[in-house]
Amino acid sequence: MNVSAGLPSLSAVLAKHAVSAFPHGMPAEVSTSARSSLIDAIAVSAAASTLGAGCRAFRDIAVETGSGTAAMIGYGGRCSAPMAAWVNGALAHAIDYEDTHDHAIAHPNAAALAAALAMADTVPRPISGRELLGAIAVAADLVCRIAASFTIAPDRNGWHTTPWLGVFGAATAAGRLLQLDDRQMLDAWSLAMSQMCSFGELKFSPDSDVRSVRDAFAAKAGVLGALLAAKGVRGYDDPLGGQAGFLAAVARGAYSTETLLDGLGDHFLGTEVSFKPWPSCRGTHAYIEAGIEIACQPGFAAEAIEAIEITINEKNVMLCEPREMKVAPRTPIAAKFSIPFTLASALLNGRVTLESFTDAAIHQPGALAIATKVRHRLDPDIPLRDTTRGSVIVLANNRRFEQHIVTGLGHPSRPLSEAQVKAKFDDCIRYAHQESYRARAAELWDTLMTVEESDDIRKLTSLLV
Repeated sequence: MNVSAGLPSLSAVLAKHAVSAFPHGMPAEVSTSARSSLIDAIAVSAAASTLGAGCRAFRDIAVETGSGTAAMIGYGGRCSAPMAAWVNGALAHAIDYEDTHDHAIAHPNAAALAAALAMADTVPRPISGRELLGAIAVAADLVCRIAASFTIAPDRNGWHTTPWLGVFGAATAAGRLLQLDDRQMLDAWSLAMSQMCSFGELKFSPDSDVRSVRDAFAAKAGVLGALLAAKGVRGYDDPLGGQAGFLAAVARGAYSTETLLDGLGDHFLGTEVSFKPWPSCRGTHAYIEAGIEIACQPGFAAEAIEAIEITINEKNVMLCEPREMKVAPRTPIAAKFSIPFTLASALLNGRVTLESFTDAAIHQPGALAIATKVRHRLDPDIPLRDTTRGSVIVLANNRRFEQHIVTGLGHPSRPLSEAQVKAKFDDCIRYAHQESYRARAAELWDTLMTVEESDDIRKLTSLLV
């Protein structure tokens, strides 16, 4: 797609879609999926208000900057839209429990939902539940499309790609609620991009909080970009696909236009997200599930484990190496990005919960002893994007215990039950910093379950303060 050839740019095509999607109403499947992502995001963000490393500092600084109308999840209180997006973005991924698109390898809703909720509380006109869900759905679709289009992981070039993607989702969600036109949406993306950068060095810094709070910066940048665009500040003509735009600079041109545009406007990729049953990196989930299954088998005893072998794909090597960091993680977020530790916890306890990643739990001698027995083998037959597939073989008591997981629990083909979704919500809400969340949990759940029927989303956000 080339502007000089008289054709619309790639960014122009996507911007037009972003502002004009759902001209005849939102399909029920899309609305239901967006609502599920909203419920999940509010729950895990509430839990992160006490469990998320570094998050409280974001809240404290936001309060110091002054008052506003946008709610801060978990903490209560209000501040300006950019700062609320900043706080809620910090919470969104802090306990690594938010939804994910397994094939695209993306967290499409973390930054976008933080931005959408902040903007919905700030736009002068009432925002309906369906309008909010529409903004979430369009943003998630765009993030998933960009992520799925990569033909080589940009992380190989030194980037940490997830927040880069999140900035487009955040600007799109905020821009939809501001009712930007397609030119202004290009400006919003450009102005949000101009505030964003995310480096892969965080993967080699075991004590860093950046991996936890990364979406704060994308969410805030997206809101500010949209607000500036609404006031007429101009950006780039082709922020995504230009000669030196995102895909050329960050992805280094290694992407598929066909994948980006396939089914645009007809198929919304946010409907394909997986909801996590365990609060850790999605790449650990096959091994957690296998470990729990093995722990429940007759005759298995964790203290009798002699050796453990796992198969992984190339993408999940980062969850096993460097070995010294993965078998003895120093922080909760590092433990969540370790297959040896999460598998050891599953084998030892027969479960993995939010409490599995407290400071005490990650230094539990029994789990650490088991983690040191894990050895990984790279299986070249597992595709790079197939991160929820893997095998675990445990030798214990001269017996062989074996489990093979093909598709991770929580994927649309293996969805969590309604009871599991509700149990996750209730468990997360009880960790909220603001005590009123526990008293209002049932009302908050009921309001979220019927959010499509709301004519003013402030009825929901009033329960968050």
